[in-house]
Amino acid sequence: MHLTNGERERRFEALRGLIRKENLQAFIAIGDVTVGTGFYGDFRYFTNKRVIFGRQLLLFFPEGSPIALAGSNISSQGNQSSSFIKDWRVSSDFIGDAIAILQSKGLTECRVGVNMEMISAASYIRMKEMLPKVQWVEMQPQVLDIRHNRGEEEVAIQKECARMCDAGFDAAVKMIKPGVTEYEIAAEIEYQARKRGAEEHFTLIASGKFSLNEAKNSFFLPYAPMAASRRIEKGDSVLMEITPRYEGYWTQLVRTVTVGESNEDLVKIHKVCVGAIQEALPFLKPGSTIAKAVAAMEVYTKDNGFVLNPPLGHVCGIDLVDERVSKTNTKVLTPGVTVIVHPTIYTSDKKVSFFCGETYLITEKGCEKMMTTTDKNLTV
Repeated sequence: MHLTNGERERRFEALRGLIRKENLQAFIAIGDVTVGTGFYGDFRYFTNKRVIFGRQLLLFFPEGSPIALAGSNISSQGNQSSSFIKDWRVSSDFIGDAIAILQSKGLTECRVGVNMEMISAASYIRMKEMLPKVQWVEMQPQVLDIRHNRGEEEVAIQKECARMCDAGFDAAVKMIKPGVTEYEIAAEIEYQARKRGAEEHFTLIASGKFSLNEAKNSFFLPYAPMAASRRIEKGDSVLMEITPRYEGYWTQLVRTVTVGESNEDLVKIHKVCVGAIQEALPFLKPGSTIAKAVAAMEVYTKDNGFVLNPPLGHVCGIDLVDERVSKTNTKVLTPGVTVIVHPTIYTSDKKVSFFCGETYLITEKGCEKMMTTTDKNLTV
């Protein structure tokens, strides 16, 4: 990522402070290639390096230079020139080599911070056997707090990523018509982001005839990255979850358009979905919590004869899902945090559902919608 040395030192100093506060002698982060849920991003945050293939590992100390392990000379050499970490070493045994490094530094009877989600049971057993006097301390919640303390450079990256969402939607609207396939729509959305520098894209597509009557509804919400060869027909609705990743950071835009003629059932449920988001916005501010925003959406949805059910959205950053938007998420919001709000609205019998939404930036005074795309229900 194109981040400055100042941003590197801001992150490093925050981690050093946490290490000292928790009386740790080292911190280990493991990186992977998966679109992650909260815990994958630690490695990238402190290395400023995307994992292209396999796993990589970082050892960070309260004093001295961090050490990172990569699986090949190609990865190691490339990482040295473009990441925060200068000491990259080739390893075919990350756990064994990490243990050897700790032993070489005399760190055999101490506290070491880790993220247990990223360590396999077999690796943990091995770590306990080879370093029986080391106390392995779960540090993910505290590290995620550091990651949520966003700097100006991070915010600027996410704003640029939001422009990619807008571009993808605008391009899709221009090309959606009867005869076009879901594959073609997804390709156009991703093309707009890729040519603007996106490193990857998470795209969900659904299409069909939307109806509040289950028996007549052929429109299904997707729950995996997918598109199909199905061709769009007049009267269809096309849902697009547009999610590019730029310089490591995610944003998301969820929109649906109808083809050829307005769909009154979709208009009705769409209005409730947008209204629920508007009810949440006053609570997306510093000092408030996501739980309060969800409570407001739930009351509004119920008052309009529908039911609010997960998924409702997620805090996003280096991981697409840092945390879930839920009624139990009581973490206090701070400026710089970005929250994807996409409430899922169900009919009272919970047989038909719909969702839409976008990404919001928590600011000093409240929140800011990151996309310029309209939230009106469009017919193309």
